[in-house]
This record gives sequence, structure tokens and C-alpha cells, in this order.
Amino acid sequence: MTQYDQRPDHRSEPLPTARDALGPYLASRETGPITKLSISLPEPLMAAVREVADSTGVSVSGVIAASLRRLLDEVEQARIDRALDEDWEENVAWAKATAPVHARLLADIEW
Repeated sequence: MTQYDQRPDHRSEPLPTARDALGPYLASRETGPITKLSISLPEPLMAAVREVADSTGVSVSGVIAASLRRLLDEVEQARIDRALDEDWEENVAWAKATAPVHARLLADIEW
């Protein structure tokens, strides 16, 4: 069995803290029109949002926007992962079938 025959297991990765998870999204400085809206959130969730806002120095709106950006990215990544999973067997078969040709090509390259 080769490394190509094994599916990656992302479940063993440690879970990030809220600050770590939102870090890249908190730094986003989008320009353009802003829409103001009123939302209702459960108090425990709002307390967690305020805690992240306080610890990062970002506004509550910024934390909520970062959370939404992250959620949308995760949904898109899940779609990509599903598409890759659907083609997994075909991709492994193609990699195995073309490995000898790739090996010959790489052997002829002057590094």
C-alpha cells in the first residue's frame, strides 16, 4: 500500500481556540459599503463573542463578521473536499498508471 492509497484523516488535528480559529479572518479589512443590522443571540454566545472581542481588540461586529467569513470558507472547503473524495479512486488509479512515465521524466531532468 502506498501513501496514495490512504485517505487523510483530519479528525486527529487539535481543535483551535476561538482566537486562533478567527485570527486570519479578524485581520480582514474589507472596504466598501457596510450594512447595519440587528440580530438576537443567546446570552452565552454573546458573552463568548465579547470575550473574543476583548482578547483580540476587535469590535463585536468584527468578531461576528470574522466568524461568518470562517464559516463560509469552511462550507466552501467542505464542497471541495467532497468533490475530491468523489474522484478519489479515479485519481489514485491515474497516479498509479502514470507513475512509471513520471519516473522516467524525472530521471531525465538535470537537477
